Amino acid sequence: MNRQKIIFLIVLIAVGLFIAAMVGSMLPGKQVLPNGYQISVGGKGETWVRSPERQVLVTDVTSVWASADRMLVERHTTDEKPPFKLLDCDYQVAEGRGALRPIAKDEALAMIAGLERRTAGPKTCVPVKG
Repeated sequence: MNRQKIIFLIVLIAVGLFIAAMVGSMLPGKQVLPNGYQISVGGKGETWVRSPERQVLVTDVTSVWASADRMLVERHTTDEKPPFKLLDCDYQVAEGRGALRPIAKDEALAMIAGLERRTAGPKTCVPVKG
């Protein structure tokens, strides 16, 4: 092979790897918790949680805390009418592989101490400790 063909192949491989990396970064990253719930984080930072039986999808998720037997989900939704202000955070808890159920903010904040934070978005109501 002459020199031009070798340089062309090297450039072609580099461009292919770059394109593959770009496409890969757009696919959601997935994490499965011990209770079977699946956390997915998209390329723009949007996070959602899917139930073990794949029948419930929770969107607008800003933080997820979990332990071996419990999971806490924080959602920070926006108003559906202009000017699209952020609403108060709401919290849902799942015991084991059970369904998510809403809980009060005070109860959720007390529960956080015994759980490990698995993901946190930029709009979270509970600051990430550095």
